[in-house]
Amino acid sequence: MRTILDTGSYGEYLHYGMPLVLVAVLDEHGRVNVSTNASSTPLPGEPSRLVIGVLKDNLTSRLIAERGEFSINLLTPGMWHIARYCGYTTGQDHDKVAECDLHTLPAQFVQTPLIRECPLNIECVVNETKDLSDLMLFIAEIKAIQVADAWSNSRAGVDMGKYDPLIYAFGYAFARGQRVGPSAL
Repeated sequence: MRTILDTGSYGEYLHYGMPLVLVAVLDEHGRVNVSTNASSTPLPGEPSRLVIGVLKDNLTSRLIAERGEFSINLLTPGMWHIARYCGYTTGQDHDKVAECDLHTLPAQFVQTPLIRECPLNIECVVNETKDLSDLMLFIAEIKAIQVADAWSNSRAGVDMGKYDPLIYAFGYAFARGQRVGPSAL
């Protein structure tokens, strides 16, 4: 026997274990807008790419389309309150960076800054955009990935013992569980 699941409003129950991130993008005045997103994933192949889905009506969607770049900033479990606030508050009326006491760091390859409090940051340049009526898909080339010393393995990589992203699954937020495999797939 199987149970048919409701996909929820805006498909929030479709997320079966995705990292929650802050998507940062500059507005027309050079201010940083951030929004919470659980719909980004890396793509295989060369160059390194990722795809992110953003609801078309969101300010973030318009700004990414205008700027052609953004940064992905992984949230940690201790940042749940920031994830919630930035997910339910619009940057049209609020400076979410200031209101959440976030700080920026310069990126190396894009103008959009990184969020210092997020220990893993990805600099992205949009290569292709897909309009899916209510959703915009942005396929972006990853220009750089930066990791904070707190998560670094000191060899240009991430120490998986320290890696602790905030995970979104079936409408709830979770901390990462314990590793079950000895190596990569």
